[in-house]
Amino acid sequence: AVQRLHHPDRLTHPLRRVGARGEGRWERVSWDEALDDIAARLGRIAAEHGPAANAWMTMTGNYGFKSMTASPRIANSLQGTLFTNHGMMGDLAAMMGYLPSLGVPTVANEHSDLPHARYVLVLGRNPADTAHSEMHYLFDALENGAKLCAVDPRFSRTAAKADEWVGLRPGTDAAFVIGLLNVVIEAGLVAEDYVRRHTNAPFLVRPDGRLLRWCELAGAASDPDAFVVWSAGRDGPVPHSDAAAADASLTGARTVRLADGATLACRTAWDLMREVWAPYTPEHVAFLCEIPAEQVRRVALDYATTSPAWIWLGAGLQRYHHGHLAHRAAITLAALTGNIGKPYAGVNCIDGALFQLWYFAPEEWLAPGGRTGTRLPGTRMLETIANGDPYPVRSLWLQAYGFGTQAPNFDRFVREALPKLDLFVVTEQVMTGAAEYADYVLPCVSYFEDDEELVAGATDWYLQLRRRAVPPVGESRNDYEIFGAIAARLGQGESWSMGARDVWRFVLQQHRNPLFASVDTATLERDGVVALPIERPHTPFRDLRFPTPSGRIELYTEQLLPYGEQVLLFREQLESARSPKAARFPFTLMSHKHVHTAHSQHTGLPWIRELLPEPRLEIAPGDAASRGIADGDWVRVWNDRGRMVVRALVNPGIKPGTLAIPQG
Repeated sequence: AVQRLHHPDRLTHPLRRVGARGEGRWERVSWDEALDDIAARLGRIAAEHGPAANAWMTMTGNYGFKSMTASPRIANSLQGTLFTNHGMMGDLAAMMGYLPSLGVPTVANEHSDLPHARYVLVLGRNPADTAHSEMHYLFDALENGAKLCAVDPRFSRTAAKADEWVGLRPGTDAAFVIGLLNVVIEAGLVAEDYVRRHTNAPFLVRPDGRLLRWCELAGAASDPDAFVVWSAGRDGPVPHSDAAAADASLTGARTVRLADGATLACRTAWDLMREVWAPYTPEHVAFLCEIPAEQVRRVALDYATTSPAWIWLGAGLQRYHHGHLAHRAAITLAALTGNIGKPYAGVNCIDGALFQLWYFAPEEWLAPGGRTGTRLPGTRMLETIANGDPYPVRSLWLQAYGFGTQAPNFDRFVREALPKLDLFVVTEQVMTGAAEYADYVLPCVSYFEDDEELVAGATDWYLQLRRRAVPPVGESRNDYEIFGAIAARLGQGESWSMGARDVWRFVLQQHRNPLFASVDTATLERDGVVALPIERPHTPFRDLRFPTPSGRIELYTEQLLPYGEQVLLFREQLESARSPKAARFPFTLMSHKHVHTAHSQHTGLPWIRELLPEPRLEIAPGDAASRGIADGDWVRVWNDRGRMVVRALVNPGIKPGTLAIPQG
């Protein structure tokens, strides 16, 4: 913390560009000079092109409430544009796996409940390096007798603690999990009553792939929007919400009579799914994933016969083409074994108070005075600015975002979008790659220096009132203060006049989620942290009710019918080692989180540099030897997008054919 606070690269006063963008020539200016000029230029842009021509974007550099909501709030205050950050980090695939199946973006138990699990299946996650606050719960689970299986192309520190390491080929997680559920089916370990009652597996499917609706049948007098199952007791169709659906047939071709008198041959979703999954035998999965077939069988049987079984998914699982299928596969496996809605089990990705704090913030806070701006997808920011479509954007302000290293196509941004901007402002703590191209760089505080800030976790249900540890370094200000000063200069200052204490009290008292509105502010102020009043153990879907069209887990996903993914399947990566490009580029390059860094943060600190002086490229011994590469050699890595020179780290724990480099 000391090295970060007082690092020689720390920005301590506002800077204005005096040379060409990217040239690195700056002059120190006062806050008033900077804010006056920035506000005047924002005003001129709004007058000439409309207020939406001024844009803001934030990311996750600071999880404090005021910081995370600062850009949306100023964009609304000035009726500008907010470029959303959804998908910018490849984080939407998880949601696209959860939403169609469970009706929510993502869920998780409280990780403090992990010690009660008896089997833990970890995919694409390495908490030993990246989540020390969670890893000790995993150690507790292991001490309590739990079995751990880590699925990762790298032999990570988490894998080193596991009973089983599955070192699969990158991007084949979905194939691996489909192989597991196929073994579960063949072994007769499916929780059939659970599947019959709480999933849409028994629903009848039309020949065109659509789910049959009750309203389509002759004589349907009730539940016009219900789906249809075949009741074994009645030997006929009934609405899925009918009591008779409790004995619905999972298998079988059925013929029904439609309202117009015609007949229609239907099959159950379960039969269609089994038909697609049947080829994923352990032997075929072994071929796809490059792992032993016996390992597929062993992991499947261990998971299905151990209770409670906890699946733990990480961000690494989703950051490739069709990454949502891996999450959907994990949900399917848990559903077939009755592990969703069960304490200490489930499919755990990310959840907790953090997102609830942001997403359900008071409307009066997010849209001061009822003023609103426009939201555009950040994934299209480059094209929007470069092409002026759907309207011209002439200024951009980045906040809490290491855009230079954490965004795709930064070089294209500099070439194609930056010349279209009349104003580019970056709020930062150090001179990042993006800040080097800014017109103004404004110094902001770190979380050690900010005061009276609400913070919540993404894996627990506690709320913290974070107080500053040290005064702001130099002339640093927090994001709320900076944007408030801009708003005041543009006639919207009244909405930004609350002090820090008044802000957090207002946010809690007016919060749209009753968990926060019920917080006793005196207790929070006194103790600095409160446990939110949730039912414990926190078990998502404890009541086995799901916010989906059917109210069930939707294993057969009708919404994905246009994409050919109504049934879970595996899709090979566009540029995998088995794609045509592999003839020129035989390796798969993956990035992983490093124990000493968080994204791009901390890499420049002296103590960190002692341990990680430069990026290291992990390469398997055989791959290194065949190319004459020794440990510590400088090597050139390239493809048709770019190139880099790094030191080689010959690592027997990396999958042959795979290269790995720390992210950030």
